Amino acid sequence: MKIRKKKAIPEEVNCRDCTEYIRPGGCIAPECIIFPERLEAGVVGYEELVSTTFNYNRILFRRLQTSIKYFPGSLWRDEYHESRFLYATAGCREIFMKPGYYAAVYLLTADEDLYKRCSQCFLRSSIHFKNIRIQGIGTFGYTLLSYARKLYGGKNDLPMEELLDEEIIPQEEFTLIVNAMMIAKHGTDIFKIHKTTTER
Repeated sequence: MKIRKKKAIPEEVNCRDCTEYIRPGGCIAPECIIFPERLEAGVVGYEELVSTTFNYNRILFRRLQTSIKYFPGSLWRDEYHESRFLYATAGCREIFMKPGYYAAVYLLTADEDLYKRCSQCFLRSSIHFKNIRIQGIGTFGYTLLSYARKLYGGKNDLPMEELLDEEIIPQEEFTLIVNAMMIAKHGTDIFKIHKTTTER
């Protein structure tokens, strides 16, 4: 018999109750020892998630700060993005799905035109990229498609040169790619994030 793991709840992952939390200075651990549990409980803020995921780089940090500043309270581009994502993943067999799959679907459903081009690519256990119609695709959609391929293939440590260049990847595309990279690393629990700052 499979024992179901109990889901973490906010009351059980309070930072102030952690052995690494020393008052009044706060947490002294170099990395949160219960970060996955806090993420599952929905108490991690967007800013903390970003800082936990990416190593410091001056230019990257500036771009990330913009994403943090304008975080709208959801990782979705809009309500239609979420609806498309849920529809695309509704029939998938979760046993086969890794975070890279959900990261790729997140990008492929962010834009309506791109999503329509992907209508035949979402299978129950995979994404069939060869079924995506790319003729006449715009720059926005092509960029998201390119990063979706990389994340789906398990490439979590993507080259930063493009991401650092605002002319190659504008801020909106940058934020979507950053969100997808965080999904690939931490899983779909990050969709529970609705606040910019973590509540301690």
